Amino acid sequence: MDNPAEVPEFTVDIPERKQLSFKANVLRHDLLSLGVHATGLAGFSLDEQLVPDLFELSDFTLSEASTGLPIYRRYNSDIHRPLKFMFLEVAAFPQVRIMRALMPHFTLRYPFMERCTLDTTNAVIAHNFTPSIFAAGQINWPRHGSFAREKGFMSAALIRDPFEELAERLLFLTYLSKQPSAAAQGKNYAVLLPIVEGADLSDTHSIFAAFRKLSPEQRRLLRSPMTALFGCTPDEDVQRRHVSVALDNLALFDAVGTREQFADFAECVDGLIGVRAFGSHSMEKLPGTDGLQSILRDIGFVADLLDEDIALHNFVKDAVKEGLQQERRGSEGSQEFVSLNSRVS
Repeated sequence: MDNPAEVPEFTVDIPERKQLSFKANVLRHDLLSLGVHATGLAGFSLDEQLVPDLFELSDFTLSEASTGLPIYRRYNSDIHRPLKFMFLEVAAFPQVRIMRALMPHFTLRYPFMERCTLDTTNAVIAHNFTPSIFAAGQINWPRHGSFAREKGFMSAALIRDPFEELAERLLFLTYLSKQPSAAAQGKNYAVLLPIVEGADLSDTHSIFAAFRKLSPEQRRLLRSPMTALFGCTPDEDVQRRHVSVALDNLALFDAVGTREQFADFAECVDGLIGVRAFGSHSMEKLPGTDGLQSILRDIGFVADLLDEDIALHNFVKDAVKEGLQQERRGSEGSQEFVSLNSRVS
């Protein structure tokens, strides 16, 4: 729990039944002695006293009440893939249709991992009670990648044009600035919201003026986010050398693609996970993204801010093109979409 003095509450969701909730009912002396929880009343026992036909149920989900994060769900081999799959992409605007197509094929689903705390992310990766987990979002790979591979996660990453990503992020911030619940989107969004307040995103001079006033924290959050995700630990500032680190890390992924070649990426990932999910959809963008990215591309200050991501995107795009050419020539028998090892050297 974020508040170690709080007594956690849990929910049980059973199809076609009213949701059941209960508070922690087991005293965890180990958590108390380690200082993880103030009282130790943080464990639970779910049995037939709470759900009389518990052992007869084919499907139910146990979740933490305040966050809605699932803790346990019964694995159904007829529906769920026996696979732990992690999908990473930098995107302010989530691909909801693809997530909805993917999630029914997994027992436990965690679609927005960037909103989770460090402890929660580690707990999701370390989960040993089901063979079927889907996790997606901006999961820092230098911090969590080795652990995820150790725990048997298959990983896929999608790289995109950095100007397109920034344009969509600014448009999403504009949308959030008009919503009363914007603060609920997280601390990072709250820090970035002042950038778009009063700015005219159709005017080059207005955008330039807004970016000239970036605070150090705002600049850090906008600086080459793909390189930061794949090449930097959270406490590092992005530097050019991290492009090589990001490429080294991407070389360990099971599948790497670009939005420009999304159809090929989708075909590969669907083959790896054994279900048609990515390939049944196309990538969506917020209206106005293309026009704004054209404006951003002509502002030198913005290009400097995205310098590492521009290099990373170009390296990956070339590697994907080369990999597809090799595959179409029939010289690649590997199941992987593309290996970046040759690019890293």
